[in-house]
Amino acid sequence: MKDPTDIGYSWPEKGGVADEGGESSDEDSGASRRHVLRGVGLAGVGLGLGGFATHRQETFRLGGEVQAWRGRAPSSIAGQANPTLSLQAGTQYAVTWENLDGLPHNFVIQNEAGEQMVRSEIITQQGAMQTVTFTASPEMATYLCEVHPNTMVGDVNVSGSGGNQTTTQATTTTTQQQDSAGYFEQGPEVGVQVVAQGMTAPTDHAIAGDGSGRQFVTDQTGEVWVVTENGREQMPFIDISDRMVTLGEFNGSYANPTQAYDERGLLGIEFHPSFAENRKFYLHYSAPPNNQTPDGWDHVEVVSEFTASSDLTTGNPESERILLQFQKPQYNHDGGPIAFGPDGYLYVPMGDGGGANDDMYGHVPDWYDRNAGGNGQDVTENLLGDVVRIDVDATEGDRPYGIPDDNPFVGTDGLDEIYAYGFRNPYGISFDSEGNLFVADAGQNLFEEVDVVERGGNYGWNVKEGTHCFSTEDPSDPMAITDCPSNEPNSGPYDGSPLIDPVIEFPHTYQGESVGITVIGGHRYEATTIPELEGKYVFGIWTSDPARNEPNGRVLAATPPENFGGAGGTTTGNADLWPVQELAIQGGFDYFVRMFGQGSNGDVYVLANKRGAPEGDTGVLLQLVPPGDGGTTTTTGNATTTGTDGGTTTSETTTGGGDAETTSTSGPGPGFLLSAVAVLGGIGLAAKRRLQDDD
Repeated sequence: MKDPTDIGYSWPEKGGVADEGGESSDEDSGASRRHVLRGVGLAGVGLGLGGFATHRQETFRLGGEVQAWRGRAPSSIAGQANPTLSLQAGTQYAVTWENLDGLPHNFVIQNEAGEQMVRSEIITQQGAMQTVTFTASPEMATYLCEVHPNTMVGDVNVSGSGGNQTTTQATTTTTQQQDSAGYFEQGPEVGVQVVAQGMTAPTDHAIAGDGSGRQFVTDQTGEVWVVTENGREQMPFIDISDRMVTLGEFNGSYANPTQAYDERGLLGIEFHPSFAENRKFYLHYSAPPNNQTPDGWDHVEVVSEFTASSDLTTGNPESERILLQFQKPQYNHDGGPIAFGPDGYLYVPMGDGGGANDDMYGHVPDWYDRNAGGNGQDVTENLLGDVVRIDVDATEGDRPYGIPDDNPFVGTDGLDEIYAYGFRNPYGISFDSEGNLFVADAGQNLFEEVDVVERGGNYGWNVKEGTHCFSTEDPSDPMAITDCPSNEPNSGPYDGSPLIDPVIEFPHTYQGESVGITVIGGHRYEATTIPELEGKYVFGIWTSDPARNEPNGRVLAATPPENFGGAGGTTTGNADLWPVQELAIQGGFDYFVRMFGQGSNGDVYVLANKRGAPEGDTGVLLQLVPPGDGGTTTTTGNATTTGTDGGTTTSETTTGGGDAETTSTSGPGPGFLLSAVAVLGGIGLAAKRRLQDDD
């Protein structure tokens, strides 16, 4: 009989391993940003056409924001969204536009075939102005923003037959208020204080709410460590390594059998809201295949209830009550932390099954036929690519848990446990004090995202990656598909709802430079210790090293809009992206960011280590503190000590030993939206390695 806790069922026939990343011959753009940028349109530029026509110059004025181009002048287009530009062939025109929202935009003119005839550089600064000068040609058909081609797009209507060259010369002039250093703006300076050390690869953080003041940190290797004001206790609260997979040994056919990198392990912990009375806590971990696992699949993700001793000082491994089992075809995309919501229910994010593209063996077909796969959009066959919500204080039939009555697919053909869906690898979940639910979703080749999750929400994967259309055939090309659907089907069990865009997005590369690999979900800062962070969502990037060897993690803070939030959550729809800053960490920060935690007073902690695989003992728990309050960290081999001299952090870095060409490279598992141009310009950097799986 089927195990009622096993919910990764209804799998297709096995197939071969797909090649995810592909190769690209595009070169890094290396474009620099100056106060005034002058250049020639990069696509379809005719340099030998004898210059511009000598007709008088006509001018259009526009405003650019993610929702649409806004007509300003002449009066015939003023106030219009995406107005038609009526041109005369052979006449010289200037389009002057202002960046209205501080997100990446540029101005492009295409012909009917979608070939670029005029293209300007991307500008990201709110208030920056750009003038694009060109000569009208009959082939011109559409103008758009290359980053947001679905919303910022309008028609070009060219009359007459002059200037009928097939390529058009263009110049651009951009005026920005100041230089920008990299993709993220610089945020406030903060310090970090080492609270605990000597772990391997910390994966989650929790507080018990029992008045003890203890903090708990899960280690990927199977231990739950107790952290007090004196640091990490020597003996773990509980050790479940005996029931986990052996890290670095793989059962599926997707992983490189020689790689050290691994996403499996002990991944999440959460204490029951009434832990002080009922002694219950919950762990998420990776177990070996069982008798329900299809041949050739890798492992089982397990969520179990455990009970602590009567004095609450230790957890009892023999008290395990298995609640959920997710059969996993590939070793990666295993989700991570779990969380109780203000409603008392347990929320469990789970990845799409692993591999790449959501289209390998174990990934079922869905409603979107243009892409192969996938589990992210499926809601009837398995619980992969979903946020699951269950009632741990009830049972229902053969289920060792109850189903909340208002779960969105109760009473339909969809699976009752699903709360939200359309995720790739949700890695980091948190609720703020107002009940808003945040989930970070690790992207594939191009974009990372953070979502504000609503009941019944569809977050787009693998129809979209972030705010962009995704192609399983060409996942490294952000323009491979530009007309993907914006809604799910309006037929059961779906209801035609929109695919919800993230509130935070950033690219893997920008202007030829690496931004980062794998978003790490965080928490809203709700303490008063660092006033500059109050109310911001603090999160991070696993590493910015494109080779995945160096511990170059980044800590970021996103600012929600003033009208965001409210008791019981909020409805985001497809709102604007939140601005993001990178925190300036005093003394430097040479760690892989593994996860974030939050104390009882709203302080935020960073879980980090210096190795890309679950090896060594460089894992630390760091608290964000005001500048000057933190020490520096000095690592000699695997021994981490703290100092207070305010000097620069130094470290010895040891990598996980994985082959960047063949090894999965996601993190354990933005303010600004990536310009597709930035990816196109920097995609050569990303494609110099074979992207088997970015996350």
